[in-house]
Amino acid sequence: MAWLGLFTLMIFYWCFFTAAVTGRRSWAWLSILCLPVLIMVIGYKEGMQINGLIITLCAFMFIVCRSSLKDILLWNQKRRRYHWILLVFLWLICFLFLFYSIVELQISGYLWDFQGWNVEKRNSFRITITTLPIVWISYYYGEMFYNSVDRLWKRKSELILIACNFFIANNRGGDTGIDKGYFLDGVNNGINYHFRMTKGTYIMLQRERALRLKVQRGLLGGYYVLENPCPDNMKKTLKRDRKNAKIGIVLFLFILIFGIILFFFPQILYFWK
Repeated sequence: MAWLGLFTLMIFYWCFFTAAVTGRRSWAWLSILCLPVLIMVIGYKEGMQINGLIITLCAFMFIVCRSSLKDILLWNQKRRRYHWILLVFLWLICFLFLFYSIVELQISGYLWDFQGWNVEKRNSFRITITTLPIVWISYYYGEMFYNSVDRLWKRKSELILIACNFFIANNRGGDTGIDKGYFLDGVNNGINYHFRMTKGTYIMLQRERALRLKVQRGLLGGYYVLENPCPDNMKKTLKRDRKNAKIGIVLFLFILIFGIILFFFPQILYFWK
């Protein structure tokens, strides 16, 4: 149990650190899939049972969602076709997983019973209200599942963009906020292509006015770029990468020490209470 908790904590940290470095908040959403396992391991007491199905489902969800983000430098999902039946089906799978996990953790005593599953008379209004955030969160995981389906089969092609314009924006059109993203607009044969990118890719390419992209077109029409179109520009991010590596190593050591104390020597934490 202790090793499982330490391993999950490291993955949780890695997801958040990757989200901070890349500027892609989907990595932070990915970390939430580690929470059910962490809650069980931290809240475990003698006589309680660990739900192996939740651990298996968390691992499956994590692997599938991870595959939707893996190695992508630029991506264009606006040209992707939406098959709503498939999207709703994937959303439903994600919702059932999250709902089952949260309910089971409450019933088993690992999590505060905020929905009232252990009381004799259940309140349907209370359950409905507390389920709505799960419905909202499930949408993001449904999108990740859909993206994973899109990446199951890829066709390689080349896309030359001219009049490239790089900019930072958020969902409201401004250039600040926690939801900001890094974007590229370019033209090919009179057609405008709109790509989103990681923070490091933006720093490397922001002064380029023409790009030759090696694109992988997904099964559903999404565009994904996994290769840096300007490898000579990597020196622009060397200082940033070294700084991030130092910060990452220091934070990793702190998290590792905390995890060892938390899972292997919990009496130390009790001593400080």
